[in-house]
Amino acid sequence: MLASALTFAVVAASPAQADDVLLSLGRPATASSESNARHVATKATDVDRRTTWRSENGDRQWISIDLGSMSTINRVVLRWGFLCARSYSVQTSPEGVYWRDMYRTEKGDGGDDNLEFTGFGRWVRVSLTKPCWWNYELREFEVHGTPGVVDTAPPGAPGTLSVKGFTATSVNLQWGPASDNVAVASYEIYQSGQFVKTVDGLSNNVTRLNPNTTYSFYVNAKDAAGNISQASNSVTVTTPAAVVDNEPPTVPYNAIVQKLTANSVSLAWGASSDNVGVASYAVFSGGIQVGTTTGQQTTIAGLKQQTDYEFTIKAIDTSGKSSAFTAPIKASTRKGQDAVGEVTKITDETDVPWGLEFLRDGTAFYAQRDTGDIIRIAPDGTRSVAGRVPNVVSTDGEGGLLGVEHKDGWIYAYHTSPTDNRLVRFRLVDGKLGEHQVLLTGAPRNKFHNGGRLRFGPDGKIYIATGDGQVSSNAQDLNSLGGKVLRVNPDGSVPRDNPFPGKYVYSYGHRNVQGLAFDSKGRLWEAELGNSVMDEVNLIKPGGNYGWPACEGTSGECGDPTFLAPRHTWPVSQASPSGLAIVDDVLYLAALRGQRLYRIPIGGRPEVFFEGAYGRLRTVEKTPQGDLWLTTSNGDKDSIPNNSNTQIYKLDLK
Repeated sequence: MLASALTFAVVAASPAQADDVLLSLGRPATASSESNARHVATKATDVDRRTTWRSENGDRQWISIDLGSMSTINRVVLRWGFLCARSYSVQTSPEGVYWRDMYRTEKGDGGDDNLEFTGFGRWVRVSLTKPCWWNYELREFEVHGTPGVVDTAPPGAPGTLSVKGFTATSVNLQWGPASDNVAVASYEIYQSGQFVKTVDGLSNNVTRLNPNTTYSFYVNAKDAAGNISQASNSVTVTTPAAVVDNEPPTVPYNAIVQKLTANSVSLAWGASSDNVGVASYAVFSGGIQVGTTTGQQTTIAGLKQQTDYEFTIKAIDTSGKSSAFTAPIKASTRKGQDAVGEVTKITDETDVPWGLEFLRDGTAFYAQRDTGDIIRIAPDGTRSVAGRVPNVVSTDGEGGLLGVEHKDGWIYAYHTSPTDNRLVRFRLVDGKLGEHQVLLTGAPRNKFHNGGRLRFGPDGKIYIATGDGQVSSNAQDLNSLGGKVLRVNPDGSVPRDNPFPGKYVYSYGHRNVQGLAFDSKGRLWEAELGNSVMDEVNLIKPGGNYGWPACEGTSGECGDPTFLAPRHTWPVSQASPSGLAIVDDVLYLAALRGQRLYRIPIGGRPEVFFEGAYGRLRTVEKTPQGDLWLTTSNGDKDSIPNNSNTQIYKLDLK
């Protein structure tokens, strides 16, 4: 995105100054496209006029150089090949996300352009909008100026974070200083993975919170070069009620059955009243909560056909007080099966079941996020430990043992290590993990934003969902594996036909990718966690830029024509999407914070199932028989093994 559009005149070339250093020499370069492996972006920074960067066909292209530090830029020289640009601009950026025009022309004619101006930034980009012919070619992209201090070392984690006070709508946080090889510039406050604010000091009052709500905060340190530390410890605080409220709500009235199907019962009732306010309603059956809603009607799905049920409903106010239950509401399901049918429990779990994969014979393997074990469930239901993945570490957040896939006798796993997130595989021998290979390393890690989903495509390649590692600029940096969908050969090498030659990157501009699935046409769909505004589902195109951090869903600076818009969005309170599966060209999306399953026919409107019935839903996976397994993720806010209350369910599909 353009932070501004200032145009500077080109002046005649002058002899290089003594401090006019060639800053671009050997620096990492990336581009919107590369025509083939002989014409990659780095060929424009090798000071060899016999080699060139050449784009694919298309008007809107770019090439960018990371200078490694904030630098003063005095001059840019563009030495065009046979394929020049008629219209282009030269831009600078401090973080590689927001760009400032330093020069612009619509009368380019090739040859050598020697452009003098004064600019400041770490990244320099040529944004190309109209070619002389059909694509673009640069022999050299030279950036001259005065270098800054190259700093690639992140700060240490901030000191102990603590709560110094709180009210119904605010929390006062305090932490110890972080260390850095140069200097710490600022601190970033997060709430359960959602960015809150940037501050300069060692304390802050976080406001605009909700009364009677539990929050978990942590802090990262940031230096002047943009390097981000690992997170501090987390602190949890529950804000008190805004007023003293000793009165429960009234009982919901006139509760009735609105509709019956083979596997669902729809209920409706009259609103409760409360001296402060009603927050939600909870529906129970047989003493177990089977649904929640903020409205006055809901559908309880996943029921058994031709079965008698009794339901009761209670209201809950903003202070957490509950009304008495309604009288029992009796209903009997019909004969048959709905499109979303009966739910049955497969097993209980004490850890967080994350990745889930099936063999053709119905054997299932799933990852325990916090223990680092891969569990095998045989077709007869027998459960055993297939093996422990070595070098798995937790992050006291979302890191650990994450995605799992199987192909050609190998179990593939994506996990957090002490230094990064990585892809490994194991030879599967008699249901146990055997030979171990590390295939890919270097995806950024942090307390949150670790991504982790794996999916083999119909092309035989493995696709990897990564997070930005809480460094939002990673998402736009094609030299970073963070904030991307990666495409990898089964042996860990880079596919020759990837959109950016020599790179694993398949798409970019993502915040924290959680779900991947292919439809019947071989198209890749992706589910992604937003920050505080909206979550999204995207249809992935090779080389596509999905806009983060400038654009969150359809919110923010989304006007860049190179950004691809999402197909579906939701407020973060209604989704926080995780696993994604496709059955008969219908998307099934598991929601964590939203505590529901979305059913989305391709080209159709989303439908909601199981709202509040099972808590946080983590993974949804198609079985060999065409049904679904669902995993829950309750008690997953830390990284302590075996302290969660989770389940795996089977969902019958029609």
